[in-house]
Amino acid sequence: MPLPRHAPRALLILALCAMTGAAARAQLSPVESLYADLAKLPPAERQKRLEDGARKEGNLSIVHTLRGELGSGHVDLFRKRYPFLKIDLNVDIGSQDAAERLVAEETTKRHLTDVITIGGPDIAGPARLNFVARYPTPARDAILPRHRKTGDDRATIFYWSEHGISYNSKMVPAAKAPRDWMDLCDPFFRGNVSFDPAEARYLSGLYAIMGMDGAAAFLKCIGANEPIVQRGHAQRMELMLAGDHMVQGDNYLYQGLWMQKKNPSLPFAMVLTAPIMANLGVGVINRAAPDPHAAALFIDWTLTRESQQYLSDEGRGPVTLKHPYLPDDVKLVENPDPPADVADRLMQLWRIHVEKRGQ
Repeated sequence: MPLPRHAPRALLILALCAMTGAAARAQLSPVESLYADLAKLPPAERQKRLEDGARKEGNLSIVHTLRGELGSGHVDLFRKRYPFLKIDLNVDIGSQDAAERLVAEETTKRHLTDVITIGGPDIAGPARLNFVARYPTPARDAILPRHRKTGDDRATIFYWSEHGISYNSKMVPAAKAPRDWMDLCDPFFRGNVSFDPAEARYLSGLYAIMGMDGAAAFLKCIGANEPIVQRGHAQRMELMLAGDHMVQGDNYLYQGLWMQKKNPSLPFAMVLTAPIMANLGVGVINRAAPDPHAAALFIDWTLTRESQQYLSDEGRGPVTLKHPYLPDDVKLVENPDPPADVADRLMQLWRIHVEKRGQ
């Protein structure tokens, strides 16, 4: 459909992107054609083809957003499994930055990275620009029904991390222990609930759990209850457990559990009756991956027992095994990015009510 002659430049760009994306989706890239052919093979033959191809490639470039030793340790296990691969690994980059890096490389047709691991919502940008390969793989059959996704083979979920409520069990009497998010508005907790400064992913989790009206009411009452706003999830957890305040309204539960594992006397307690935000971690393959066989080997390996047990032992949520500490009946709410206008409104409400920065 032709565009109006005087259409705004932004609309022209969006339309051209949409047309380009539609044309690109009409045909598979060489990498995707390879994967489509492999999908037709019996499992044993498919695996042999992948390993033989990876041996010939000899290389694999991974951007892993499980940072530092956690990501390095994960890839070390893969390296031991496939020692013939020379692995270029980056574990010092966040999820959104990793997605932006792939987009930047592919926009300039540099084709440097084979695989990135990112938070589920962050795949949207690269996928929209058609920089992510479709990868049908039988490895996904191992994913538990609770976590299995259907309808899109561009992302392989292989772990998740949870965001929830926890408290100091010495400071909070059993009768006052919070059971739901709105309980943090109880005047008993006035000046005793801590949060990091505004986090888009946390706010989107509140929206996923409560909807806009519920999230708005929560932020308003939290703001009225004199919250503690301080940067640093681990530092805030340490302060809470040391008796500085009562409750974490925004933190990874594994932070406290990891500390309690080292020191069992720490008064750490989780709220398992409130919905918990599930931040999904996925692996994606570059649609123009220079080492497609090796990339596929890594994605499949993330779902092996070896990989999943490592993630479980490190306090992350595996997707093929029982969770190491959360019960099966806990209510998990996935944390996708909301529409832009909703995200902007949530951030505005946070600034008005929690940070007291006015309209």
